[in-house]
Amino acid sequence: MSGNNLRWAAKRVSLELLRALPDSVAISVDYFRVFGTFPNLAQPRRFSEKMQHMKLHARHGNLSDFVDKVRVKEYVRRKLGDSWLIPTLWHGEVVTEEAVRSVPKPAVMKSNHSSAQIYFLNDSSDVAEAVRTANGWLRYDHHVLHREWAYGQVARKILIEPFVGDGEAPEDYKFWVLDGAVRFVQVDQARFTGHTRQFYTPDWRRLDVKLKYPNSPDDIPAPPHLKDMTEAARTPAGSFRFVRVDLYDRPQKPLFGELTFTPEAGLCRFDPPEFDIELGASWLYPRPAFDAKRPPAPARLIAGVAPSEMIAGNL
Repeated sequence: MSGNNLRWAAKRVSLELLRALPDSVAISVDYFRVFGTFPNLAQPRRFSEKMQHMKLHARHGNLSDFVDKVRVKEYVRRKLGDSWLIPTLWHGEVVTEEAVRSVPKPAVMKSNHSSAQIYFLNDSSDVAEAVRTANGWLRYDHHVLHREWAYGQVARKILIEPFVGDGEAPEDYKFWVLDGAVRFVQVDQARFTGHTRQFYTPDWRRLDVKLKYPNSPDDIPAPPHLKDMTEAARTPAGSFRFVRVDLYDRPQKPLFGELTFTPEAGLCRFDPPEFDIELGASWLYPRPAFDAKRPPAPARLIAGVAPSEMIAGNL
């Protein structure tokens, strides 16, 4: 058995062992692995704790439609219009070499039910390897590892889209929307080479916050279509207590990427750690749903200030 097959078999065994655990136990153990402490699931205070609470209790029947990278496009089409969508060149339950050869290159192949399963296609791609890789994704049950329930309800498919970058992965603008308000924007650059991540307020002031990857060494200019992107992020997010809306800004127009309800599986280990507390305090969840007719409190996350002052909105 090859090394890759051994790793795959070990992962399958690990997932089967995890599957036997009750959700609350699996979530608590997973949280302890990252933070070194168990989450307070009865009275969550930190943002990361509230994320775990949401994974356990906010299991709405149609949530899978919004995490499904194929089906979510119809929702975005209704909310924002066709112009925001990256076209789907192909999608299906099993990808074939014929399908891969038939699409114009460069293109991106991805799964609809998971995260970080991406294969870049160009004219020199090993088609057989691409097909093996993508069809292998279909065997992966994404929700088991971190108990992200909605992903387990998605009918697994592969989709292929045109590559929207200019020779390298485009900057990824991720709008964090809590209680109907954009609280901050995460900017990911060079995701497949020297990945950096930087956070900005909605009016584009740099935040002294890190999450998983190093901050960008330089200030990142605001995207040309920031105003349109901010409004667009709020539009599909209006029905949700929390969602991260991922967008790209191309010279011609901005484009929709995906909706994410549990970034980093909700295990966001911010630096400084106080940011986790402050962000959790500012989020009304799990209180009764916010009044959509009441204007959301303005974000007050300011770069360069003490973490204790990083409070977005009012309780």
